[in-house]
Amino acid sequence: MKSYIQIVDTLQTITDDHLMLQHFHAGPLEEVDIEQLGQRNYPFLHCDITGANIDNGVISYDLDLAVADMIQEDLTDRNQVYSDTLQILHDVLNQFIQSLANTNTTVDNDYKAELPISCSPFTVRFDNHLTGWSATLTLEVSNKNDLCISPYS
Repeated sequence: MKSYIQIVDTLQTITDDHLMLQHFHAGPLEEVDIEQLGQRNYPFLHCDITGANIDNGVISYDLDLAVADMIQEDLTDRNQVYSDTLQILHDVLNQFIQSLANTNTTVDNDYKAELPISCSPFTVRFDNHLTGWSATLTLEVSNKNDLCISPYS
């Protein structure tokens, strides 16, 4: 079984290993201090857990992921940033999608991403014209449902 903190740690590793991602944050998006990130911390990956479902043998985690970058105030580079951030989000998602079939991913094969994954563009969410893509990722992980390992006497 994978816990939420293990998923967050995996996303941090994905961010650290990606050549373009500069920062990772987990938690509610309103907690991200955009003012303190500074120009060198873009683009960044954000994760917020929105729910979990416990079923026989599996736990499914619902995660809102977003990749964001700053754009020029005149919006002249918005299309380029849309293109770049979607590719980066796709890179992140592929780590989970390919984990079952490929040993070259950061993610171990206990994760199963539910497909398809819908992505949505956003822009001007904040004062500094952040632009990018968001997606809701549902990750399914094994859950043994074993009372022998539960902390009961």
